[in-house]
Amino acid sequence: MKVEELKELLHGEWLSGKVNKKKIKNIVIDSRKVEKDDVFLCIIGKTLDGHQYIKEAVQKRASVIIVSKKVDIKTSIPILLVKDTNHAYFELAKHHKKKINPKVIAVTGSVGKTTTKEIIAKFLETKYCVLKNEGNLNNHIGVPMTMLQLKPKHEVIVLEMGMNHLGEIKQLSLLAEPNTSIITNIGTSHIGYLKSMKNIFRAKMEIIEGMNQGTLIVPKKDRYLKKVKNIKSVQVIHVDSLSFHTKIKKEEEKMIVQLQYGSKEFQVLLPRCAEHLLNNIYLALQVGIIYQVPMENMINVLQNMSFQFPSRLEHIKINSYQTIINDTYNASFESTKASLEYLKKLSGTKCFIFGDILELGLKSKSIHKKLGKIFAKEKNIYYILIGKETKVMKKYLNNCLWFENIEEYKDYITIHPLTENYILLKGSRKMHIEEVIEKIK
Repeated sequence: MKVEELKELLHGEWLSGKVNKKKIKNIVIDSRKVEKDDVFLCIIGKTLDGHQYIKEAVQKRASVIIVSKKVDIKTSIPILLVKDTNHAYFELAKHHKKKINPKVIAVTGSVGKTTTKEIIAKFLETKYCVLKNEGNLNNHIGVPMTMLQLKPKHEVIVLEMGMNHLGEIKQLSLLAEPNTSIITNIGTSHIGYLKSMKNIFRAKMEIIEGMNQGTLIVPKKDRYLKKVKNIKSVQVIHVDSLSFHTKIKKEEEKMIVQLQYGSKEFQVLLPRCAEHLLNNIYLALQVGIIYQVPMENMINVLQNMSFQFPSRLEHIKINSYQTIINDTYNASFESTKASLEYLKKLSGTKCFIFGDILELGLKSKSIHKKLGKIFAKEKNIYYILIGKETKVMKKYLNNCLWFENIEEYKDYITIHPLTENYILLKGSRKMHIEEVIEKIK
């Protein structure tokens, strides 16, 4: 795209500068990353306003500066005034994506969306050139940022979509216009904002808003998603273990998974830590089938995956007899139960360091109580509870300690080191439970 074309695309007004036919390089919203000939877009966020960094973009010789406020600055760089720079960001991303025209796969869900996105991308990479959003860049900033990274070589883009409120995934779906969408599950994450499971279901179903046609893939056994049927031109596929005639033989550290597709049978050896990811794997396999990825390719990917995703049941060896299991990426009722299931199957002594689940609103007390009762069934696990919300769990547990915050526990562990073989860490990201890793080491 050329500088002079921005005005028409964004319905803007040139405030100053010399408009030219120069080709723009990248769309950048962080002034620290601006390079010569980039467009600097002054996004307005919750805490930062890009308009404060215009002078830095000028010094770095940006090709255009896009603003939503009238600014008084002497420069020959063209300054384009638009109604809303955040909306302009979406328009630029949508325009760029249309030029490349990749297939778009969108992934959302209460738990497991990042892992599912990663597995899908790995499957498709065996046949296509794939772009995916990195880390947790899954919101109104991260999704367009990823789309703007598309290059002519990319055939598929896999986009994770997250939300806290109704309407957010609708906005992202209308932006990306998915060909294929996946909802991993409907759980209690963000129930504090959304108030009910039905609203969470409604919010996740917004992923089809940008689909003119295509396929929605959902788990067959999810309480809410199992009821979803074909919607307009969107076909719904329900997936579970029976979809692949799955047979599983479990060993202490491994499991042998037998799958069938068509007339062929396949076998893959997976670590036990992948057991709670089987539903995510089934969803990803269905995506691969839609995109005609040979099953042999996908089985080979699974066979060679470590399933050690950062901060998701990530094993950190301390010494010859102790291992930290870092599962602090985030927490919900459902993912905490899955973490407990994983921990209790390990041989040896075990400790579960558990911090508050946040964003539960009025449901927080009842959900933490429910977890307290579930934890109490596992007599061979030593619990360390951290945070104001976990305090209600104490009365159900004889084998536990409680600390009001992470700083209190960091002081305690300095004097009282842990001796258990396995130490699992879990809690909402804002609890910073991962800070004890260095103390444990």
